[in-house]
Amino acid sequence: MVKEQDKGTYILLIKLAKIQKIKPGKLPDNDYKKGMYLYVGRARKGLRARLRRHLRCQKKRFWHIDYLLQKAKIEGIWIRENYFGECFTASRIQDFRPAATIPQKGFGSSDCHCPSHLFYSPSSGKELISLRNKLGFEKVEIHEIRV
Repeated sequence: MVKEQDKGTYILLIKLAKIQKIKPGKLPDNDYKKGMYLYVGRARKGLRARLRRHLRCQKKRFWHIDYLLQKAKIEGIWIRENYFGECFTASRIQDFRPAATIPQKGFGSSDCHCPSHLFYSPSSGKELISLRNKLGFEKVEIHEIRV
């Protein structure tokens, strides 16, 4: 559950129902596979508002993730409050889930040196729960964010 300290790092679990060609902002268009994606982001303040924005269907496209979310659905949200290791978290996803691949270089990482903050994960279920625990994130219910 999101508490009063409304800041931290988050991971969106996103499901794409079918292969899609997506052009995220100034990045080139790319084919995104059907399946599960993990997106790492952070909010130095207004974490709950940021997550609500990601959950909205109608919004101005500003971040790379906005373009993916036009065609995909958020299936889960993990947070780590008062933690701003967005880049470290992105690198740890690849350490813990070597099968996770980068669907497009530069996605969500235009303000850092990371290859990407978006990962395609061929597996879900228990493997993702294990990943969440290793990363030290907690699951937040989507209905709690929408309130």
